[in-house]
Amino acid sequence: MKTIKILGGGIAGLTAAINLKRAGVNVEVHERKGFCGKSTRDFQFMENWIFEEDALVVLKKFNIKRNFYVRPWYSMEFMSPSLNKCLKSSAEPLMYMLKRGPMEGGIDHALEKQATDANIPIIFQSTLAVKDADIVATGRKNSDYFISGVTFPFDHPDKVIVLFDDRLSLKMYTYFTVNDHVGQIVCINPAERSDHQARLNLSIKRFEEILNDQISTIAHRFAAPGSLYFLKNAKTDGRYLIGEAAGFQDCLAGFGMMYAFKSGYHVAQSIINNDDYNHRWQADMLKPMAVSRVNRYMFERLSNNGYEKLIKILDSRNPVIVKLLGGEDLKYILKKLYNQQFSPLLRPIVFWRRLAPLYKFLLSLPGRIYIR
Repeated sequence: MKTIKILGGGIAGLTAAINLKRAGVNVEVHERKGFCGKSTRDFQFMENWIFEEDALVVLKKFNIKRNFYVRPWYSMEFMSPSLNKCLKSSAEPLMYMLKRGPMEGGIDHALEKQATDANIPIIFQSTLAVKDADIVATGRKNSDYFISGVTFPFDHPDKVIVLFDDRLSLKMYTYFTVNDHVGQIVCINPAERSDHQARLNLSIKRFEEILNDQISTIAHRFAAPGSLYFLKNAKTDGRYLIGEAAGFQDCLAGFGMMYAFKSGYHVAQSIINNDDYNHRWQADMLKPMAVSRVNRYMFERLSNNGYEKLIKILDSRNPVIVKLLGGEDLKYILKKLYNQQFSPLLRPIVFWRRLAPLYKFLLSLPGRIYIR
C-alpha cells in the first residue's frame, strides 16, 4: 500500500494524518522545523459563529481528542478610534480560546502527541520537496497581511477588546486579550508596510491608555504572515492543498483554525473514499470564505470615520436596527454576517451618503433611535 506523504505538521496536516491512519492508510508527516505547528506561543481564538455545529462537536467528529487547553469565551468589547465602546455578549460560546505553539496544553503540541500515539511517523527537519508530497499543508509563499504581537504578565480581569483604528492597524484591527493573568496585544497590517514594529509599539501605548495600566515586562514577541485569497481548485498536479497552503483563511473576523481542521478532514475522507476533494471542501467551506471576502472589500472602505459609525450601529438599541443585525446576541450577529454578502452591518456605513435621507428619517423617530 502506498504511503501518503504530508508536507507540513500544523493543524491541517496532522488532522489529515490522524484520520488517514485511523482508516488504515499508511501515512507520514514531514515537518521543516524541529516541532509541529506554530512557533508563536500565544493565545488564539477558534470562532464558533461561522458554521452551524459547535466547534468542539466538529472536532470530536474529526477524531480530534481534547488533550489541549480550551476555554469558552462569551463576550467581546469593541472600540472606535475615539474609544467609544460597545460590549456584546452571547448566551452560547462565541469562540474558544486555545494556546498555540510547541508548549504544554497548546493545540499544536496536542495534535503532535495524538499523531505519535497513533504511530504516525513525523520526520522533523525534513527536506521533502513539494513535488514529492501527496498533501501540501505548509503556509502560502505570498502573504497579504502581517501579524505582530506580544504577550506579557498582566494582573487584570479576563477580557477581549477589539480596537478599530487605521493609525494602528490599517484596514484591519488591533486586539487585546487577558486570560489568567497573561495579556496579549496583536496588531495586524498589510504585509507590504515597513512600520509593523512601530505600529505595534503604538498599539501597546494605546492599550496602556485604555486600561490605565502599564505593561512593564514583555514575555514574548511573535509574528506571522497571512493571506486573504484562497484557491478554488485545491488539487493541482495530483497533489492536495490544505489549510494555509490553499489559502483557506477567513478574510474578515475569523481566525482560520476551523478551516485548517476541516480541510485536513476533507482531504482524508476524499482519499479514503476516492472521491472529489474540491467538491467536498467547497460544499462545506466555500460560501463563508467567499462571503468574508466580499465583506472584507466593504470593511476596507470604512476608515476611522466609518469605524465610529460601526460601533454606534453595534451599540444601537433601535429595534429595527437590532432586527437587521440579527438580534442582540453577538454570535448570531456574526453568524448573519457570514451568511449574507454585503451584510446589513457594513452596507449602511459604506453607503452612508447615499442613504442619508433614510438615516435622517430614523433619527426623527421618537424613543430609541438609530444612532445614539
